[in-house]
Amino acid sequence: MPSSSLRTLGGAAAAVAFCAVMTFPRGLGEDPATLGPPEAAEPGPVGLVDRVDQQLEERIAALESLQRRVLARTIVSEAEQARIDPLLVLALIEVESAWDPTALSGRGARGLMQLRETTMRRELERHGIPVLDPLDPVANVRAGVRYFRRLLDAFGREEVALMAYNAGPNRILGYLREGEIPERFHVYPRRVRTELRRLRHSMAPPAPELAASHVSAGAQ
Repeated sequence: MPSSSLRTLGGAAAAVAFCAVMTFPRGLGEDPATLGPPEAAEPGPVGLVDRVDQQLEERIAALESLQRRVLARTIVSEAEQARIDPLLVLALIEVESAWDPTALSGRGARGLMQLRETTMRRELERHGIPVLDPLDPVANVRAGVRYFRRLLDAFGREEVALMAYNAGPNRILGYLREGEIPERFHVYPRRVRTELRRLRHSMAPPAPELAASHVSAGAQ
């Protein structure tokens, strides 16, 4: 089957999936409790919240330590519960806002994950979470991760979901129906993946043997 036909079939499938997602009152098809606030225990693999916290300290100096810790835990918890790599969330934040919680685009997208206020409110309200402050970085991340999860479910492929996050799902659906997404929209997922590779390299946990050698040296 020609690649253009595959793209057309993919577009039709994505359209059906996205319509289904938008029809149901809860985009993930789960009870809001399953994506509730982070629990008291640190979410994610051991040490991941610490490494995210360190990234936030380097990139968002204005945040106080407690605020930063809550945001780090939220990023890891939301990503884990949405079945998304937490470092992919960090990559999205870097590309979308360069870690500026007050960022405002020319189209009205706000915050770390650059959501329009209507999108942010809709995502949180579908899970029963009140929006007290549209500029709150924690609320922005919670809404952004959940929105991206819905796009992943609707489009089925991470690359296309990233394009939909950046350019808008209806726009990408239109191109899929026509048979092909123009090359210019592929630049965004490449930027995100480049940042993801950088983060995976810079935030990799220390090798067990290296950590053990540091402990031994300190004990002498």
